Amino acid sequence: MSEKEIAVGVLVQDGACLIAKRQAHQHLGGLWEFPGGKIAPGEVPEDALIREFKEEVGVATHGWRPLIEIPWVYETRSVRLKVYQTDRFEGTPVGEEGQTLKWCPLAKLTEYGFPPANQGILAALQLPHTMMISGRFADFEDGLARLNAALEEGVRLVQLRAKHLDEAPFMAWAREAIERCHEYGAQVLINGPAKWLAALPEADGLQLSSQALMALTERPAQSRGKWLSASVHTQAELAKALELEADCVLLSPVQPTASHPEMTPLGWAQFAEWVKDCPVPVYALGGVKSGDVDQTRSSGGQGIAAISGLWPQPM
Repeated sequence: MSEKEIAVGVLVQDGACLIAKRQAHQHLGGLWEFPGGKIAPGEVPEDALIREFKEEVGVATHGWRPLIEIPWVYETRSVRLKVYQTDRFEGTPVGEEGQTLKWCPLAKLTEYGFPPANQGILAALQLPHTMMISGRFADFEDGLARLNAALEEGVRLVQLRAKHLDEAPFMAWAREAIERCHEYGAQVLINGPAKWLAALPEADGLQLSSQALMALTERPAQSRGKWLSASVHTQAELAKALELEADCVLLSPVQPTASHPEMTPLGWAQFAEWVKDCPVPVYALGGVKSGDVDQTRSSGGQGIAAISGLWPQPM
């Protein structure tokens, strides 16, 4: 089965993106999608999008930037979605082919039915480029003070991890931390067993260690309707995360790291190779810092996940 390359464009305006409803006679008719089309031989995705948006929705577009690349196999076809986004365009979008168009707020995208291959696009649009993992702290007040400092600096995705705490004190601290995060509009993942997410329903999702991931046979029920993220180090673990329908993964170690000196780092070239065939957002973890976001993005990743450099030092 030959793979068809499709250019997909996410046009953004005032916190909303343009979506189109597939017509009844089309494959997956009735579902919503992002405009785009086949990439012609010798054509680059950006030029394909300029052409497709002019033909399909009547607007002139510029400044397309890569978002995510998604390989997907349907029963009768295999596609590779090369997804780009921009907020630069002239004109008013119109369904030139009779399709229904709608400006949908990013936060409400999950309320619409999209083809399965588009789920990675929705995640990439809704997840920030930086995930801060909480580090050690002396006591509750110290932990909350450091968290506040990070939120003030603009962190909007937090993985609550406190291996030095037992379950009861972690739960108590996490409840306060989740409330603080939500005051700033930040999303929160709980690093721990699935039952912890059930006990903390205000949290936005669950972070699985690679060991916890490999012990599962299906996606934890508690994570349905929330984010499920997993740490992976090998291609077998990456395949397991996709089998369990993880919404994103943390791939490590990308660079040498003092916390796991025994592990051979992937390096950016191998990171990019693994990301290329992963249909969900991938965060680079291990030896990375905030200045590596652009490198991660150019390698096809969503962004970076880290403790060092993101978790504030003692106040």
